[in-house]
Amino acid sequence: MTRSIAIGFLVLFLFLSVPAFVHAQADTNRFTHGFQRVLLAPFQLPVQTFEGAVYGPPLLGIVGGVLTGTVRTLTDLVGGVFEMAGAAAPLAKYGLFFL
Repeated sequence: MTRSIAIGFLVLFLFLSVPAFVHAQADTNRFTHGFQRVLLAPFQLPVQTFEGAVYGPPLLGIVGGVLTGTVRTLTDLVGGVFEMAGAAAPLAKYGLFFL
């Protein structure tokens, strides 16, 4: 009798933990995407400057590349930080237990 109750609780635990695992994995993917954006943001300026110099008009391409790179650097940096914060916000309620 006690063995069947233990198996029942185990099955119930496994069924209830699957949605939590899927939700945690979605937050992890969102957090890592934000971290990737923050990590690669400084490289937008040289990449966009190079692309503007190669594919654009001689002087205007470089200036346009610098402006585009600056805007993309800032938007990737700010967007990545907010994306990481949005992914970590549901877990912030557990931070009290680690203090």
